[in-house]
Amino acid sequence: MLVFFRFPGFARSFFRNSPELLSLKSSSVARFAALSLVLWGGLPRLHAQQHFDPTEAPVTEKSKTIAPFTTSDRVRFYYQTTFTPFALTGPVLGAAVTQWTTRNPPEWGEGFPGFGRRLTSGFGRQVIANTIGFGVGAIAHEDPRHYPTGQHGLWKRGLYAARESVISRKDTTGAPMPAYSRIVGGYAAAFVSNAWYPAPFSNVHDALWRGSTALASDVVWQEFKEFWPDVRRRLRFHR
Repeated sequence: MLVFFRFPGFARSFFRNSPELLSLKSSSVARFAALSLVLWGGLPRLHAQQHFDPTEAPVTEKSKTIAPFTTSDRVRFYYQTTFTPFALTGPVLGAAVTQWTTRNPPEWGEGFPGFGRRLTSGFGRQVIANTIGFGVGAIAHEDPRHYPTGQHGLWKRGLYAARESVISRKDTTGAPMPAYSRIVGGYAAAFVSNAWYPAPFSNVHDALWRGSTALASDVVWQEFKEFWPDVRRRLRFHR
């Protein structure tokens, strides 16, 4: 399997020339794995080309200086969290979890077609949420980047990262402020998605539920941003 990640071109060629792999009726897991490998095959190359992470503020334990968040930074943040291969992680995992648990909405079916509909829906909500969030953040002068805590202790850092899902900073002063872009964008996208959800799921209650789950998923994202550098350093140390 590592071959697919190290050589993304080989991965795409393999699945393009092996349609029978995608037609397996015995396991939706195989189909999900196939799609995931194709989507994520270019991820290592993408990260190798990036010199910095536009979703994280360059603040370290030794330097507490708040880096300015310019209009160009905002555009890069929007692109990175919306249209890059890594941005598909959330919709892919969300569709997979729903497919293997609630299977809602049941009208979308199961197997690869059902997974594709749930993935498309999740990605559509992500694009809408981030687009609305882009405008809201610009108006509110919000800096939505993750700021590393620069502290020690698993519990303390975990609570700090969870708070980052609803707390952002002013792009001018660095002062804490509500994460309007994430909150408004997430719930607005949930209500817009009523337009394509089946009737039993296109109501206020389900829209509020989708918005809340989107906000909860951002907690996972913030935890990842906080602890991934530690994991990456350990992996490099053991090489």
